[in-house]
Amino acid sequence: MPLFPHDDALSEVVGFVLLLAVIVVALSLYQVYGVPAAGRENEIAHMNQVKDRFVDYKISLDSLWVNNRSGVLLSTAFDLGTGAAATGGGGFVLPILSPAGSGGRVSVNSGGGANLTIEAGGRDPVTIPLGSLTYTSSNNYWVDQIWTYQMGAVFLSQEGGTTVRVGPSIAVAKTKDNNITLSVAPISLEGSDTIAGSGPVRIETRMRWSDLSSLDGTYDWVVLTVEADDPDDPATARAWERAFAEVGQRAMDEGVDSSLLSTDRSENTATLDVRPPEDKKVILHVYPANYTVTIHNAASLVE
Repeated sequence: MPLFPHDDALSEVVGFVLLLAVIVVALSLYQVYGVPAAGRENEIAHMNQVKDRFVDYKISLDSLWVNNRSGVLLSTAFDLGTGAAATGGGGFVLPILSPAGSGGRVSVNSGGGANLTIEAGGRDPVTIPLGSLTYTSSNNYWVDQIWTYQMGAVFLSQEGGTTVRVGPSIAVAKTKDNNITLSVAPISLEGSDTIAGSGPVRIETRMRWSDLSSLDGTYDWVVLTVEADDPDDPATARAWERAFAEVGQRAMDEGVDSSLLSTDRSENTATLDVRPPEDKKVILHVYPANYTVTIHNAASLVE
């Protein structure tokens, strides 16, 4: 009898190929859309954590000089990126279906970034190197950000420019006799260190003894000038111009006439000019604070 061919085996092969094609398409769509979305969520959450650490750092350093706690060691820890090891084991996960971990770099630079110059009346100007603590992200799915702590202020820089997230330690207010008080805390960071990667780091800060400022007194006018170290760095000047503008806004809430304060920017310098009426004075208070900053790697796993 003639043998008639059967299509059963061919149908199973075709079905398997179609099923495999569906799986490949699904995995490809997840890799194209799902993985970047998960990576963005991880990096956004990490950037928020970095923001919180810098805000906490500002509050902690302020508390040290406000309470005159020289010699006290302050330790702050955070992850440089989302690629740090978190567990010692886990289930089966395809690497191509997981977002790539981000990284970052944290650095401290003595006198790096900017100097503060205080001119009071006809006295010789006093220049103070500020130093800075900076975190620079290396994101794969989200916009890169640069967080900077400098003289009590926290700045955020990214593609759109630089903004002030926390204002500097400068306050202007009006006295009962309509004079103006200007309080400035020129916080200086000393240290020279950089660590890059994706794991955790520990930033240790110690406040050193600071002598009382000889600038305290009553003057006809006071000018604060922040000058970036790099002449080709207008971003620092723009950031401080915004910070000085916020000082002026807060002064208005304290009853100070806005016409008595002015801000200006020229290339790599930003200025805050306080000039009361001829029959009034500026009462200047300067609270210097000096810190030593070191950066260390921190263990991510303990075996």
